[in-house]
Amino acid sequence: MKYQVYTIVLAGLVTSCGVKQTTTIEPATTDEKSGWANTVTEPKKEQKPNNSTIPASDTSATSVAKIKPQPQFEPITKSQTSKKIVKTDAEWKAILSPEEYQILRQKGTERAFTGKFDKHYKEGTYTCKGCGTPIFDSTTKYNSGCGWPAFFKAKENTIAETIDRSYGMIRTEITCKKCDGHLGHIFDDGPNPTGVRYCVNSASMGFIPSDKDKQTKPTQKK
Repeated sequence: MKYQVYTIVLAGLVTSCGVKQTTTIEPATTDEKSGWANTVTEPKKEQKPNNSTIPASDTSATSVAKIKPQPQFEPITKSQTSKKIVKTDAEWKAILSPEEYQILRQKGTERAFTGKFDKHYKEGTYTCKGCGTPIFDSTTKYNSGCGWPAFFKAKENTIAETIDRSYGMIRTEITCKKCDGHLGHIFDDGPNPTGVRYCVNSASMGFIPSDKDKQTKPTQKK
């Protein structure tokens, strides 16, 4: 009887194994721990557009900083009147008298009370004998009694000052800014309003009379 029962059960199992499965099974991954096959369907990834290529019409993305052309400027050069006058000794000797050369270029001094402009009080402009630069106006000249022409004020930006330690004294030398010609010295014993005295060699200067001096005086009627 027992054998008969076992035979029936075995036949049922064989019959169930022979049934065809119509269900389609997708490939599955096997869970190593549980031993069960799990079917996982991964969602398709959306393909993002490639932004490496930007359409030419998109001006916001392709804007390029525009550089304005810079204006071109001509170099600034000093005017001819402000340029230094530089000459060789031979050139200076050719245009200056021996006395003028000795004073202007070798820093000499004329003897007191011998200069032609010491007692000179005509209206006009005193100039540098070396280059002709106007350096003093006749309205600033006064009689200091020192034996050399004296002025209490020079024309603006025409005179350079340098410490002079020659002859065992400390003085302030004055020279023409344009040609470096020696003019004399400056002292702090002048009259108001400046309180200074430009003591200048007559041989260092020229003179241009004012228009009043150039005019011929009218003949008085008798």
